[in-house]
Amino acid sequence: MNIWIMESDSGITLVYKPYMDFPVNEDLVSGLLTALNQFTIVEFKQGIDSIEMGGLRWVYIQDKETNLLFIGADSKEVSADVLRSRLDVIRHTFIQQYANEKNRWGSKWAGNVEIYKPFENIIDEFYTQWKQAEHITTVAEFFDILGIFQQILNLVINVIEGHLSDKKKRRIYKKIERMFKNYSDLEIVKKNPELSKITFERTIGFNIINIDPMNCDMYVVEKQIINLIRRIVEILKEEEGYFHSLKLFIEENIFDYLISNFNLLNDLNLFTFLLQLFLIK
Repeated sequence: MNIWIMESDSGITLVYKPYMDFPVNEDLVSGLLTALNQFTIVEFKQGIDSIEMGGLRWVYIQDKETNLLFIGADSKEVSADVLRSRLDVIRHTFIQQYANEKNRWGSKWAGNVEIYKPFENIIDEFYTQWKQAEHITTVAEFFDILGIFQQILNLVINVIEGHLSDKKKRRIYKKIERMFKNYSDLEIVKKNPELSKITFERTIGFNIINIDPMNCDMYVVEKQIINLIRRIVEILKEEEGYFHSLKLFIEENIFDYLISNFNLLNDLNLFTFLLQLFLIK
């Protein structure tokens, strides 16, 4: 996110706080932003609300009482509503500090932008809070993903325990143990200690819920668990054959579980993967 606080008429930048690199001169960008806003005011009788430009999303907030223009730019993944809400917090805080009733803007703005330098620290505080909030959301989603994977692994173990003979169980468990030992020796597991918290025992099954998302690369962990689940299902299909395995998946209500949790699985981008995993040869 990059933030501008500008004097609307002159286009002078009072505060500029970048968190993304721009390949062009900051002063040129500031002039362009002001010119675009002035053009829309003249031609369309209103300023810019939000636009997409240069691969980014841009949001404008004009404060008419102080003649200030607040502009925020971020990736298109950030919605205009979220970006505008954050920018409005900055607008409100800046006006309270520099242009409230006790500290009128006319006497405060005298062409010296250095007096607004300390406000960059306030923006830093807001930005840190917003990034932490995003991380908490990611962690919450990761816990959902772990819960889904744990339930899928439980259902697969139920298929083995509830529908196969002791001889077939031993053969499948032997393959899973060999696969799991090879997994434990992988370099990626050694480089990501939280992956070593994934455990397997015949009497208990798999346990993945002890992983701490705050101490790992969640993307790496998710991919490794997906690979484990894929390989376990493949082992079952190899031993029982596709059609008999499909029958067992149906009897153990695996597809019912996927359908009943469609919204969550779809939000986590897991529904299609899991459906194909159990349904396709």
